Amino acid sequence: MQDETHILQSWARNAQNWIQSIDNQEIESRKLATNRAIVDAILHYRPKKVLDLGCGEGWLTRELITHGIEAIGADGTAALIGDARQKGPGQFQVRTYEEIIAGQPLAGQPFDAIAINFGLFGKESTEALLAALKERLLPGGRIFIQTLHPFGLAEQGAPYLSHWETDSWNGLKGEYTEPHRWYYRTMGDWVGLFARLGFSMQELREPVNPKSGKPLSLVFVVG
Repeated sequence: MQDETHILQSWARNAQNWIQSIDNQEIESRKLATNRAIVDAILHYRPKKVLDLGCGEGWLTRELITHGIEAIGADGTAALIGDARQKGPGQFQVRTYEEIIAGQPLAGQPFDAIAINFGLFGKESTEALLAALKERLLPGGRIFIQTLHPFGLAEQGAPYLSHWETDSWNGLKGEYTEPHRWYYRTMGDWVGLFARLGFSMQELREPVNPKSGKPLSLVFVVG
């Protein structure tokens, strides 16, 4: 597997910047549509127990708890988990994707659903992680994935091909440093990835910017 440790290192270095960005509600797309999009998608299926994987400072875990769902957060960045525990409620654990791929258990497993909200950045690691997560789901369980919409990069003139991008913190306020790369997938490559892993795509949502009418993200529901 390709070495993608730079991704986790970048998040560790920028954890406090990220916490500040979230606490100050500085990311417009989250306020406009994407936060609501992942919550609405999950609530539509009413799972009883959800793993919020790549939970960061834990906002989604806490939001799901307010809706009566047992939600457990996990993230590979210890500083983010520390902040999530302070903000409570919820159960939070430090787990890297590499540890999950290697078979280390997650508190609360198996789950009715797993949510990964803008938390898939790698190429090979994403495929290995999704394969490993199948074993952490109850029969009939689902994975909810929110990720960048291909329209965004195509609009910027980038080629419509799956490829690595470099500036993960572009456009964010604060003193972010050492941006990590992230692997951008076309719609077709996402669908192909799910098929290779034996997932069926149960739903696809495309939240739009209410101001511009342009898509902000993709929300996949697979099982």
